[in-house]
Amino acid sequence: MAKDMTAHTTGKMTGNIVIRSGLDRLRYTLLFEAILLGSSTAAMTFILQRDLLEMGYLALVISLIAMLTNYFYNYAYDYFDTSRGRIPTERTLTHRIYHALGFELLLLFFTLPLIMWWLEMSFINTLLLDIGMMAAVVVYTFLFGLGYDRVFPIKQAEQLIISEA
Repeated sequence: MAKDMTAHTTGKMTGNIVIRSGLDRLRYTLLFEAILLGSSTAAMTFILQRDLLEMGYLALVISLIAMLTNYFYNYAYDYFDTSRGRIPTERTLTHRIYHALGFELLLLFFTLPLIMWWLEMSFINTLLLDIGMMAAVVVYTFLFGLGYDRVFPIKQAEQLIISEA
């Protein structure tokens, strides 16, 4: 099988399921964050009636935190899938929901204190704001992941053999 930007074969326990490469994960993360950064900055500027630059800087910092979290979270989640014999790009609806919710909860842990400090808001107000944004981002994460897997699929060894016949 020819190596490409999207392919990386996992270890012995997984039956050689092909997963995304580091470069593909980087492309995923950058596309995901660029789209989210633009849309969330505009939305939060409008909702909170804050300065666009202030919200843009906050969104950029959160985006950097999210990119790092995203990269490692997706790698760990793919490993979790493959260690159970599942192909990550062929996740069921249930696993896609778990994936999206898990990521957002982890990100909440990292960003809630930052947002409270940056916007000088109470814990409850920040939590409510973050829950609203999280709900929107969970839907976005789900749709983006589904679309990305369709646009950049990973061919498995069996698929390659069948398509060559």
